Amino acid sequence: MSVFTSQIRNRPWVWQVTALGVVLGGLLAASLKTQDRIRQEQLPTTRISGLAAAYSDLRDTVAEQKKKIADIQASLIRYQKAAADGEGNARLLSESLQKANLLSGLVAVTGPGVVITLQDSTKRPPRSPEDSPETYAEVLKPYIIHDQDIQAVLNELRAAGAEAIVINDQRVIATTAVRCVGPTILVNNIPTNGSPVKIKAIGDPDTLVSSMTMANGVQDAYKMTDPSMFSIDKADAITLPAYAGPTPLRYAREAPKAEAERAQKQSEEATQTGL
Repeated sequence: MSVFTSQIRNRPWVWQVTALGVVLGGLLAASLKTQDRIRQEQLPTTRISGLAAAYSDLRDTVAEQKKKIADIQASLIRYQKAAADGEGNARLLSESLQKANLLSGLVAVTGPGVVITLQDSTKRPPRSPEDSPETYAEVLKPYIIHDQDIQAVLNELRAAGAEAIVINDQRVIATTAVRCVGPTILVNNIPTNGSPVKIKAIGDPDTLVSSMTMANGVQDAYKMTDPSMFSIDKADAITLPAYAGPTPLRYAREAPKAEAERAQKQSEEATQTGL
């Protein structure tokens, strides 16, 4: 029995970490490939007609990628068995895990991208003598940065192909939640500064800027209130820290093969039915 095999058998949790890392890496890689395809084909940027046309054109591609994801999940089992066969296979497994960690936010990354700043307005709307504190608080809301403002930026960055994102230096992963608690922003349940909020993203700087500044997009939402509440700058190189929080899974378990195949088929059929 090799030392590598002995160590793995003595630590069964290694397999669970391996499974989660490889599958998540495959899912993220497939998603990024679709985003690159969309950008390369220069699909329309209009939010309704353009997206509908893009969806129709790439339907077959998405179905193909779903099948590839299923293949990646099947490969996971082969990797697990191969880990006990020798040093070469162990190295292959290690490389796959490193890539999965990179895509899932578990290691620090560097590359070109953008830095976005959201901050509360210094302006205040006029207050009528008849306004109650509750009424004026509602009038004041557009002048204050809220969690939905941050979420809107995240959605656009992801749609534009951002490969890694941090909010106030907290790495965004699949389970990241962003919530306002008074003047504080909770990111991954960690209290961070409520204003200004710094959002950094790695990706193609031109594409990321375009996604933020398109007509009726994120930037335009602040023009009527206070344009200084939003700013975006390109960066030749930025380094984002790794996610350092817990990654518990209390309910999700690997599905039995028959159920997994049935769910995969339903997903592919839903893709084919279209809008």
